[in-house]
Amino acid sequence: MPPHFPDIHDHWARSCILALSDRHIVQGFPDGTFRPDASLTRAEFTALLYVSFPSAPKVRNSVYFPDVPLTHWAYKAVIWGYERGLFSGYPEGYFYPDLLIPRMQVMAVLVTALSLPTPANPDETLTLYFDDAAEIPNWTRWAIAAAVLDNRMVNYPNVRLFRPTQNATRAELAAFLCLALEISNAVPLPYATWNIGIYALQDSDPDSLAPYERWDGCARLMRDIQVILTDFRLYSGAIDGRYTSPTEAGLTQFCDFYGLDTMKVGVFDSEFAWALTHADPIAFILAQSKDRQQVYNTYLAQEEGFDAEKLAFLDRGYLTSPYAAEISSFPDRLTQKPDGVTLISPTAIADLYPARGERPAIDAAGLDFLHPDIQQACVCVGSFVDGMIRARWLGKNALQPAQLWSATKILPLLHVLCRANAANSEAKIRDCLVQPMGSSSGYGFYSLAVDLVSYQEKIGSSNAIAALFKQFSTPKELQSWIQQMTGNFNSDFLGRYGEPPLIECPKLWSQALDALLLETPYSDHTGNNALSTYDLTRFISLVGWHNHLFAGAQLPNAQWHSLETVIRALGTDTARYVDVAIEQLGLAAAIESPVILSKLGFGRSDTRYQTELSYVAFVQLIDKRPRAKNKPAILHTIGMALLGANAEGDANAEARQLDARMAAEITEILRQVVTQEL
Repeated sequence: MPPHFPDIHDHWARSCILALSDRHIVQGFPDGTFRPDASLTRAEFTALLYVSFPSAPKVRNSVYFPDVPLTHWAYKAVIWGYERGLFSGYPEGYFYPDLLIPRMQVMAVLVTALSLPTPANPDETLTLYFDDAAEIPNWTRWAIAAAVLDNRMVNYPNVRLFRPTQNATRAELAAFLCLALEISNAVPLPYATWNIGIYALQDSDPDSLAPYERWDGCARLMRDIQVILTDFRLYSGAIDGRYTSPTEAGLTQFCDFYGLDTMKVGVFDSEFAWALTHADPIAFILAQSKDRQQVYNTYLAQEEGFDAEKLAFLDRGYLTSPYAAEISSFPDRLTQKPDGVTLISPTAIADLYPARGERPAIDAAGLDFLHPDIQQACVCVGSFVDGMIRARWLGKNALQPAQLWSATKILPLLHVLCRANAANSEAKIRDCLVQPMGSSSGYGFYSLAVDLVSYQEKIGSSNAIAALFKQFSTPKELQSWIQQMTGNFNSDFLGRYGEPPLIECPKLWSQALDALLLETPYSDHTGNNALSTYDLTRFISLVGWHNHLFAGAQLPNAQWHSLETVIRALGTDTARYVDVAIEQLGLAAAIESPVILSKLGFGRSDTRYQTELSYVAFVQLIDKRPRAKNKPAILHTIGMALLGANAEGDANAEARQLDARMAAEITEILRQVVTQEL
């Protein structure tokens, strides 16, 4: 019976040493000890290889080493090792049998003995598994990586430190040999690397497990887990294959959400791997985003360093938008409608879109979920039936008139467009100049509209341009037109925007037709601008759905060739609440053909002693996720307007909180639209 050595009782490699002793591969010393931590010589290593790989093929003829004569105790093993290409001598022709052998040489020899293939990218593997990868010499990097990839690596006490130049011990060689000879259950799991990825674990036998004790050595598995957790927004650290506290926190949250006991029992198995690789990260993020307070806190944290003069989302600017390059495509996308085969609408809505002058039924409790800071709101959810839009209207004090600030600037813009096309239906508004009376020079309609919406002030301020467009009709004419369109006569739109018009008494001239389209009656715009969120929602939906409404519901006289110009201008709003909502909900890669038209309004009321923020938007996007299950994609389309207020007492604090709150509520509205809760 092989001896059981007294000096390995509590040693980390005890099971490896005993396994090799039982197979008569290793022996102890005459005093009965094994001396596990003693360094290993080249001769001793060769002798162990001789008994471990007796069938290794001869690849070359023997040579004579002067320092390994026939009488040397390891002569036969040294010659055997040389003939099999496992060892070579030194340039001067000596073998140096008593020279201690470093760990990197031991591993290089074992890899040669096992005929392991050369890895395609050894540096990537070494960096993933070892913190001291940079210390591994070039000549042996491929071999160390090959050993890792074939699960033949042991490192004690730190599985992530290879220590290439440190002399190998007898215990370490015993562990290396157990892995090389595939002696199962001998090497302690905490010190062995394991090259398995999450997808291989998913498809493995149920008995293929990764218990907690070996997680530090499962760098490839951990890297895969970190990548997937990043998609779920449960991990934001480096993708380094380390099992650290952030990785553990993300895993715990994932397992808790999906009811997995992985973290409780401390084992990664095929069931866990299947759950991780098949769970839908977007569905997870959408579910997590139900916690609006957490979403709000996330947004509020991004307000750090901003103030009332410049806010994180209100003043983000359209040039930062991931959809800025797509603005020119917005008009074409708005002509698209479901074909019932590759693209469908959500659940059909029964109500027809109202004709001009008719006010729709508004579900007064439909937006009760909105935060109290959002004091008024209206949302119109669209659905296609037989190619035409039907709509469901939801509100929160939606008909209550209020100061909606600059969000109302879209109305004089649309009124001028409708009047210009009434004067000549062939007149394309993009070809028109706004000129002072008696002048042949002026500013392009589109350039003015972009300045009005984007606040870039390339021509003038947004307020001055909005006041300019109001000049094309008397205050009562414009107010009456708005009321006759919406059917809401409880509104007031007689005022200006705090600045004189960019041009007093302007005219609208068509360059293409060489014709005067509009002149302005002299009229002083004095009074209040008090409209409802319903009014703004109605008008923005008229723009977005123009091609899908019956004639009696459309903006009167408006031609699509002119509306295209306004649509592109409305894509340049500096407020990017929908952008951040799409990002927060993880939808960026799940949607296509987005359209985002919007206009902000913002200010602090000296009479109400609060900061107020209004926002009107039309959003259309295609959710392409169903295609993964061979189902049609879904076209979502909505119009909305919201008014929020905050009376914190400090103007900067009010602005930051209100900006974050508006972003959070727009995110919730979009979440409910995509999940078809709204």
